Amino acid sequence: MDDLSIIIASKNNRKLLEECLASIFQSTKKYSFEIIVVDNASSDGSQEMVKSKFPSVKLIENNENMGFVKASNQGLKTINARYAMLLNDDTIVKPNTFDAMVEFMDNTKEAGACGPKLLNIDGTIQHQGGVFGKKFFLSKKPTAVGFLIGACLMVRKEIIGQIGVLDENLFFYNDDLDWCIRIRKTGFKIFFLPQAEVVHYGGYSSKRVFNRRLFVEGFRGGLYFCRKHYGLAAYLIYKSLLFVGILLYLPFFILSYPFKREKFIDRLFAYFDILILSLRF
Repeated sequence: MDDLSIIIASKNNRKLLEECLASIFQSTKKYSFEIIVVDNASSDGSQEMVKSKFPSVKLIENNENMGFVKASNQGLKTINARYAMLLNDDTIVKPNTFDAMVEFMDNTKEAGACGPKLLNIDGTIQHQGGVFGKKFFLSKKPTAVGFLIGACLMVRKEIIGQIGVLDENLFFYNDDLDWCIRIRKTGFKIFFLPQAEVVHYGGYSSKRVFNRRLFVEGFRGGLYFCRKHYGLAAYLIYKSLLFVGILLYLPFFILSYPFKREKFIDRLFAYFDILILSLRF
């Protein structure tokens, strides 16, 4: 059994995926690992690149875009290691990062999951959240936190056996937050490890062009997440605020047409999609 199974869901991100894979092999020396790349029907030669340059990587080739969550789950269901890691394809792993994370998990029995310090490409620290002003990403020592983003998240295999894989009702967003909540409900803690560092291009794959489906899914997932974890009352309040907010914003968006012509129609219909979502029970 390996120490670490690394799952990377990818679509049409050949250059960054190659850099990501190379960085893992260059930086991880102490512990054994396997890499599972789940390709969502890329058309840029990503699959061929993995096969030719990284033959030891396990490649799952989908015939259609399954989305980040379903693709990640495909990988999670095949892991053969003590720890599983979700890793974005737009990341560069710094030296000894994964070794430090595995070692920390081995030595910290109350830790159910951990994540590294994320860096922007210019070397500055990337924000990971921080509820009520608690900027844990600035901590100098390992810190127990409420949640970490899924750009790089290591979880004990035994916990996945208890709580299951990612919630596939969440197509692209909120899946990491949902997983973190479920992990903490088992009694285990989640730790931020500043001594481990990963460069994260920060949503490169999802921000290259406006994607109507992903934009709307962010709100649909948010509504689902709210009802799942906070109950019907909070869900109805969120729906009402969302409806009013979009309704108030639409006139300003329409007036901005001369300055925002790119993908204008797609964006406009996306807002109408969200209005419809907010009216459904």
